[in-house]
Amino acid sequence: MAQARGPAGAASQAGPKIAKPPKAPADRFAQALGGLQPEPASTTRGAADAQIYRRAAPSVVLIVTDKGVGSGSLIAADGQILTNHHVVDGAKQIGVIFKPALEGAAIGKSDLRRAEVLKLDQVADLALIKVEAVPPGVTPLKLGDGASLQVGADVHAIGHPTGEAWTYTRGIVSQIRRAYEWGSAKSPHEATVIQTQTPLNPGNSGGPLLDGQGVVVGVNSFIGDGEGLNYAVSVEDVKTFLARSRDRAATPAAKPADCEWKAVDTETWSDPKGVAEHLDTDCDGEGDATFFTPAKRRDPTLLMVSEREESKGEVDTIYYDANRDGDADWVIYDTDGDGKPDMRGDFRKGEDEPYRWEKISG
Repeated sequence: MAQARGPAGAASQAGPKIAKPPKAPADRFAQALGGLQPEPASTTRGAADAQIYRRAAPSVVLIVTDKGVGSGSLIAADGQILTNHHVVDGAKQIGVIFKPALEGAAIGKSDLRRAEVLKLDQVADLALIKVEAVPPGVTPLKLGDGASLQVGADVHAIGHPTGEAWTYTRGIVSQIRRAYEWGSAKSPHEATVIQTQTPLNPGNSGGPLLDGQGVVVGVNSFIGDGEGLNYAVSVEDVKTFLARSRDRAATPAAKPADCEWKAVDTETWSDPKGVAEHLDTDCDGEGDATFFTPAKRRDPTLLMVSEREESKGEVDTIYYDANRDGDADWVIYDTDGDGKPDMRGDFRKGEDEPYRWEKISG
């Protein structure tokens, strides 16, 4: 479930650590599937709720990618499935699992059906994917009428929060917010959204928000900063997306002038002791690098960044300024992402590239 909130908590008081190598996509795909839990027996609060779950759940699919898990809704008999853009964005492998006939039955790799992406809408955070075949007896969910939905109405969600497969929850519509904006500067979103008190968690993304008749009125998409703030993209935006003949990409927000390498926040570290400034290197308003000034004036200042694309967001390179004059004197670099520096480079005065590289032994 995408979250419309900033970084969670302050940075660690300990110094930065060299990144460990990322897992291969196939390993992440298997790991995501292995982390799933068998669906619990359905528990609902009344006969009407039980009926909605019984009718809709077989058409709610589990989406498994090499990045993680999400939810989706079968909306056409030929295997078309509606979900969120962020559920499948960047995925090299996409698999779909339909609900087992036996409530609570375990699922595994043999249940996976390969899926392909048909269409994307990054602005409204929607995606349409397709599987080759649908299990016998599974019928598509119907798309409802967003105009008939009212504040205070009961709504229902079925999805896979934190890997707990085919979980049912119920809540009410808190508000309908038009032209609502969320996301980041790099990936901004805008759509009419339905704010609900229906409990949602990561893994619910892409699953259906259903009205009292069991028809789809929204796509559960993100969680806000606070209790009971859950949002679904409205079915009206879904219909517009389905009618569109091509993909729609978001336009990143314009970068403000002189925004690169600006300090986002500052904190005090105790080990090693000193002051760390988190710097924004790409104008997205978030700290991407750290400049550390040790408490001992004899120690060099450090600039900790990520140079390798696959280790983006993790430290793999540390520049040392022994004289604290603004010019790096040497740099250590983890070339293979194993968490240990492999190379040391030395700088001449005033130059921004090492004139000599040496392999670090041991």
